[in-house]
Amino acid sequence: ILTDEQPDRSRMPTRQNIMANLHWLAQGEGGPLPGDVLFFHFSGHGSQKEDPRGLEEDGMNETILPVDFQTAGMITDDEITQVAVTPLPEHAKLTAVMDCCHSGTGLDLPFLHTSRGWKLEANPWYHRSDVQLFS
Repeated sequence: ILTDEQPDRSRMPTRQNIMANLHWLAQGEGGPLPGDVLFFHFSGHGSQKEDPRGLEEDGMNETILPVDFQTAGMITDDEITQVAVTPLPEHAKLTAVMDCCHSGTGLDLPFLHTSRGWKLEANPWYHRSDVQLFS
């Protein structure tokens, strides 16, 4: 657990620590196996920044803000997906809860549930695992 009220810097939600823990969740210690159930929770600040690849429908990547974002940078939805979603094996399950602004597409999942039902994203990233995001 990373929190900003830690005296130990190794337990602070810095960019490096968040990315290392996401890597551990999806790839560490031999990685998860089919049938494993994983959980990721982020409560903090979220934002957006321009998508340099032009893949986002609105032209913006969703981001989370680590405590050191002003010096280390924001973490984009593309980075989170690459580290914590794409490597998951088939039949692994990841449930993510993101309690921050701009988190609705924070994992770049292929489907988004709206008040009108399910919507296929303009740039769907399909994954072999079962991933759900609550935002």
